[in-house]
Amino acid sequence: MNRNNSLCLVIFLLAFPFVALAQTADDMGKIVVGVDFQDGISQETLNLKPQLEDRLVHFATQAGCSSFDNKAIFISPNIVVNSVDIAEGGMKDVYIVKGELFLTIQDRNSGTVFSSRSFPFKGSSTKRDLAVKNGILSIRYENVSNIFSEAKSKILSFYQSRKDIIFARANTFAANGDYDGAIACLMMIPEDLTDLHEQALIKAQIFLDMKAEAKRLELIVEQKNYNDSLLTTANSYLAMHQPEEALGVLSAYVPGNTQQDITYRKYISHAESLMAKREREVKRKEERAYQEYSRQKAHQREMDRQDMALRRQVVSASERLEHHRLRVSEQKVNALKQVACDYIRNNPNRVDYIRVRF
Repeated sequence: MNRNNSLCLVIFLLAFPFVALAQTADDMGKIVVGVDFQDGISQETLNLKPQLEDRLVHFATQAGCSSFDNKAIFISPNIVVNSVDIAEGGMKDVYIVKGELFLTIQDRNSGTVFSSRSFPFKGSSTKRDLAVKNGILSIRYENVSNIFSEAKSKILSFYQSRKDIIFARANTFAANGDYDGAIACLMMIPEDLTDLHEQALIKAQIFLDMKAEAKRLELIVEQKNYNDSLLTTANSYLAMHQPEEALGVLSAYVPGNTQQDITYRKYISHAESLMAKREREVKRKEERAYQEYSRQKAHQREMDRQDMALRRQVVSASERLEHHRLRVSEQKVNALKQVACDYIRNNPNRVDYIRVRF
């Protein structure tokens, strides 16, 4: 594949993934000839519609054309039976059918006929319809190649004559923002028109670049709108003195718009300022709390000291009182002893150390 074909394929696959389902990469740059069944065709043609369509698509492929649902240029068939003869056979009679297959290749929009010919056929079978089918299937590409050759030559001339219309239509698509449509319009120009196809590739690449630029601008607008929503939300958090939440929202911000970037930096600075202020306030509260705690601890120590001193005073007073009581008790005991001693001294005959005598 040459460079132009490669470029064509890349452009096509990037811009038209849905078309790729309808045809293969090998179909690119080929003349597209669809199959269409016109009004007024014979019953034999209707009976063999699937077989005819498959046969004609195969013939178009052999002729170097592409054939899919696009029927701007189409080939229409019609079967005409000229004679039916019946020959006697063994068990069954044999139908011998002679007729012509009429093929016309034309442009749907302008009605231009590029080629129209008939091809004789002969078929036989034990059934009439099957005889017609056998006759049609006996037609080979070699029998009909001349109609495709003539049509291709005229179609190429047709494309060449309409090049200004094709490029103008592509420009209209692009002007309306439909770059895919513009590229599709240009990519339908056959490769056989070498110079024109080269011009189409260059123009298609321009449209592809324009599409990419339009997408880039669209993404810029989307990002700007998204950034606006982030800035609005962050501003609300800042107004409620919630800098952490504001910074969390702003973390998703993507720089790009100058004015938005200024606002973004302003909000970041404001949030950091609020956080610094909050940290200072927290620190001051912690210092005040520590000072209050120290004051209370000092007060408690003083109260404990005074309580201890009071306890010592009470203990000292109690000790003195007890000592006084002991002294008083001792004096009383001594007095009693003295009384007893005086009595014994004065009455030695009435008292011994065991008992008092009566």
